[in-house]
Amino acid sequence: MDPIALAITPADIAYVRAHYVTLDQLARGRGEDDWPGTRLPRATYRLADGTAWYPRDWWRLHDDAGDIAGVPALFARRLGAAAQALGHPCVIADEWQAYLGGLYGACLRDVTPESLVHKERLVARLDRALAEPRPADAAWCATLRADVEALDGLTRPFAACDRLRFGRPTSRDRVIDGARRAFPQAFATP
Repeated sequence: MDPIALAITPADIAYVRAHYVTLDQLARGRGEDDWPGTRLPRATYRLADGTAWYPRDWWRLHDDAGDIAGVPALFARRLGAAAQALGHPCVIADEWQAYLGGLYGACLRDVTPESLVHKERLVARLDRALAEPRPADAAWCATLRADVEALDGLTRPFAACDRLRFGRPTSRDRVIDGARRAFPQAFATP
């Protein structure tokens, strides 16, 4: 799986340009060209002309840490705390590599360790719920709806090229859009 998706269709290019920025647009004059993929994330998308595109909140962990050197430790602390608070285990080294690869920039509206854990927890809950559906159970439907809406609020819609990068179907296809299609009664307004 290539961590940087190549956006080549008009729809993908429009999506990337609307929701992401180039490194030049992010630059603060601190040698950023050397940072992506070492202690801050690589680009999430690349266009055919070679331009790399990043989430708008690329600086968030750097700013929270105070400098580039503090980012890895801050990421580990916040991820560990979120995992413990939500009762959802995460392997910090694996999540750090996915973060550095720019993968969470494609998935999350806010690229933070807390959002990452919350997303993974909701995906796991939804996978379990959809594996044993109980559409006649009002409580199951309410929980399904709440979890799908929470996950939908955390995650981005994805570009078509993400389905190649992550493999089809994506978590959105499976547990958000798929749940809404399979169980419309759970999402009907009373």
